[in-house]
Amino acid sequence: MTQKSVAKTEGPESGSEPDLLVISAPEHDASAYHLTGFLAPDAVIAARVEGRTYLAVSSLEYGRAKRQAAVDELLSYDELGIRELARELGGGGSVLAAAAADLLKKLGARSVTVPPNLGVVHADELRRRGVEVEPGGAYFAGLRRAKTEREVGYIEEVQRATEAAVALAREVLSGSEVLKDGTLVHEGAPLTSEGLRSVIDVDLLRRGFHASGTIVAGGPQAADPHERGSGPLRAGETIIVDVFPSSAKSRYFADMTRTFVKGEPSDEVRKMYRTVLAAQERALESIRPGVSGREVHRAVSEVIHAAGYKTLLHDQRPGEPLTEGFFHGTGHGVGLELHEGPSLGTQDTELLPGDVVTVEPGVYTPGLGGVRIEDLVVVTESGLRNLTDFPKSFDSAIV
Repeated sequence: MTQKSVAKTEGPESGSEPDLLVISAPEHDASAYHLTGFLAPDAVIAARVEGRTYLAVSSLEYGRAKRQAAVDELLSYDELGIRELARELGGGGSVLAAAAADLLKKLGARSVTVPPNLGVVHADELRRRGVEVEPGGAYFAGLRRAKTEREVGYIEEVQRATEAAVALAREVLSGSEVLKDGTLVHEGAPLTSEGLRSVIDVDLLRRGFHASGTIVAGGPQAADPHERGSGPLRAGETIIVDVFPSSAKSRYFADMTRTFVKGEPSDEVRKMYRTVLAAQERALESIRPGVSGREVHRAVSEVIHAAGYKTLLHDQRPGEPLTEGFFHGTGHGVGLELHEGPSLGTQDTELLPGDVVTVEPGVYTPGLGGVRIEDLVVVTESGLRNLTDFPKSFDSAIV
């Protein structure tokens, strides 16, 4: 893939971009971190006015921000008169919003676009001080959509670690023994969802990555896509392993799902797996710039429906949930957040070069289990590049 294939789009013409304001803790807020390149556990004031980026922090963070923040101008809370504003407000209103309003006025900004998670207290204080507040969730999400080569590199780094952890889990499954009742045993103890999940999570932690919510769900539990899994794992049943860690250093995420079976799978499990794999391959063939996420999702649904399974597009009745077959989206964007734009589902959003998205069709049968296969890809100028380098053939799923 050439550098051009994932170049970040420039967005609106210079001078037409809205002024931006974020009041939040960058360690927990993708918009704040993306705007400033600075990580802090407490709230900061980040603004972009007429193309220049400003960051205001407490004295506790000022020295580190001076070295690390990727902004045009760094300010301290002391320069913004935080203590005086705190006395003025007397515990009411938002001191940070008041300071931000004063800063914006000095910079000539009377209206700002803010992310959807800006607190009501912040918004009220800004308006009270004459600053118009415009919600801009879609705008902030759009800023992060088309990933640069550097960002794709961060994501690939997490993806490689994810694959190494899943490979280790596969080795444990492969090396396990099967008792007469079908229960798996590893190193003399029952092999459980919790035990296999800890193998994955600990391996990632040792490599500098943080996994939260890792899914290891076997048998009937695998019929619920977001069931984390618990209890003993058994031979002959599908085991869904879905891992979505982030880097402690870059904060970028990756996401991958594989489905394994220990021993001999049933004919129905074989059919489910081959259907899902064929549906994913159809999706991968469909992805290119200009194609909408809805088109990719429809292509997947057609394959699954033709195999005899229910889908949301073909079988959902108004007002009733669908709980078997394929009843979730085909994929989602991945970056500084695990779930961000664009969506491969019902939304009619065109894919752009630099979009990093998951492709994860699944088929679920209550009482039996489920199969899901998920790759992570980046959209290029001519199609896509698959960032996932982990086997997914049916033979590789049998351990």
